[in-house]
Amino acid sequence: MELTPEELLAGSAIAFDLVIPSEVLQPGKSHTGQEVVVQLRPLTIGTFTLIMKAAKNDPGLIPLLMIKESLVQPKMSLEQVKGMHLGLVNFLIAHIRHISGLVEKKSPPMS
Repeated sequence: MELTPEELLAGSAIAFDLVIPSEVLQPGKSHTGQEVVVQLRPLTIGTFTLIMKAAKNDPGLIPLLMIKESLVQPKMSLEQVKGMHLGLVNFLIAHIRHISGLVEKKSPPMS
């Protein structure tokens, strides 16, 4: 079976729903069990290359730009992403890496 270019590129257009647990969203608060859902899309090699170029002089921007470019809903500016707490950034980056196929061999599998 031969694949078409469109079939190979189709995965980059898919948006994934991600549930953010309340303890990740607001750590240290009493949790109501209320969770929120965001939508993420995989990063393409083109987008990832642009992120790496943009963050050449400031590697700390890489995860922030990854979140900004991957978030479909809600759409956020870079300044808004910079206001996220570290735990939320870490949670989002783990899932963005997973859906983008950037999971390292030493990383534990995502459930």
